Amino acid sequence: MTDERADLMLEILKGIQSDVAAIKREQVSQGIRLLALEDHIRGLVGTIYGIQSDIADLKMRVDRIEKRLGLMDTEH
Repeated sequence: MTDERADLMLEILKGIQSDVAAIKREQVSQGIRLLALEDHIRGLVGTIYGIQSDIADLKMRVDRIEKRLGLMDTEH
């Protein structure tokens, strides 16, 4: 192999190495963003469960109030 061909191959390999390094950096960045998104979704799910619990408690209270006042004419 001539020096010219070796230099050309070396330059090509350096370009590939640079591209792979950029892909790795982007992958790390995407992983961090994905973890943040997962944390956010976990928080939203927790909030939804809390809201569902509050609604269930309020429904039970309204049902008791309606029963005491004699307003329960239909099931809901």
